[in-house]
Amino acid sequence: MFTIEPTPELSPQLLRLLPEQGSFELQHDQAGKTHNWHHHSLDEELFVISGEVLLFWVDGGGEYHERRCEPGTWITLPAGTRHGSVAGATDVVYMIRPENGRTARTTFLEPAEFPHPTPSFAQGRA
Repeated sequence: MFTIEPTPELSPQLLRLLPEQGSFELQHDQAGKTHNWHHHSLDEELFVISGEVLLFWVDGGGEYHERRCEPGTWITLPAGTRHGSVAGATDVVYMIRPENGRTARTTFLEPAEFPHPTPSFAQGRA
């Protein structure tokens, strides 16, 4: 069935996050949620809206990195970048915008393939 609801206002900041064409994902992770090591078939951009998330990744040279990301942090991950994330002490909300608004293929790594142990948020460096 159909109902009529008030249309929510879309802020200019939210409209700026939209891809030129296609869609994006609005992700809500509960405190401590871990997305283990994986990579995508397309470039991916993330924008943290609320809460904190620890992003960890391996660069093209195989070097491991981690960064705590607060609201307003814009993250760009080239296709194939092995990465993961852990939500902080409170829920985190972030936008995921794949290249050209298309649907990326996500490949999760088996634990034996992890390039580095998965960190906890408490261990994350600034």
